[in-house]
Amino acid sequence: MSENDPVHDDWERFRALATMNNHWDRPGWTPGRSSYHWFLTFDNAALRDLATACQRRLRALDCLDPVPADGLHLTVRRLAFTDEIETADVDTLAARVSTRCRALPAFSLRVGPLAGSSGAVRFTVTPWEPLLELRDVLDDVTTAHGLPAIDRRFRPHVGIAYCNRTVAAEPIIRRVAELRDLPPVEIPVVDLRLVRLYRNGRTYRWDPVSVVPLLGDGRAEPVAQGAGRWSTSVRAPVKSTPPDIGHPCLRAAP
Repeated sequence: MSENDPVHDDWERFRALATMNNHWDRPGWTPGRSSYHWFLTFDNAALRDLATACQRRLRALDCLDPVPADGLHLTVRRLAFTDEIETADVDTLAARVSTRCRALPAFSLRVGPLAGSSGAVRFTVTPWEPLLELRDVLDDVTTAHGLPAIDRRFRPHVGIAYCNRTVAAEPIIRRVAELRDLPPVEIPVVDLRLVRLYRNGRTYRWDPVSVVPLLGDGRAEPVAQGAGRWSTSVRAPVKSTPPDIGHPCLRAAP
């Protein structure tokens, strides 16, 4: 296996699992608690179609909780639980990330094929290089501010279902294998978002906190808005976002 080929590596790791575990049994997530995370979020019809087609084929597996269409995301980094950090520190970190991201351009990702982990069914995402660059910026800014580094290795992915109990992995792996021939989708990424993440039952939801455009030429200027909210002013138009790419093979999916 080679991490130079995430598509192969993700699949080999997933199909080697004997069991899948309860994703919702995670350290620190007590009832009512929320957390700051840096996300990529996607308002993309082709991705929603692909995720929905896969979820329909997996719906007989009641051990999987599907991710809503408006909940699809890619986690770049967790910042901290909201009760572990002051609002002023969040504002400072967001502004520093904006400054560091001024030189980073927008990019495209390929989402798919379907694979999984010990706690979720998820799409492999490639290429990793722009995501690792974003992650490095977030790591540098966060640790320079005195917050702890994250030791866990970063494997970019977009989850479509979370496992809600310990189960044998083989039936899930078999179903996922049947879906791996669905073509991936190309997704434009034009910004990075800081969100306040919380749980609503067995579903993740979030409130936006800040948006960092990826402009690649130093045009982003953070504007304080108070109460832990800020936006970014832009001196010139952002490059237009490519239109959603249709996915005709998914229209007739069961």
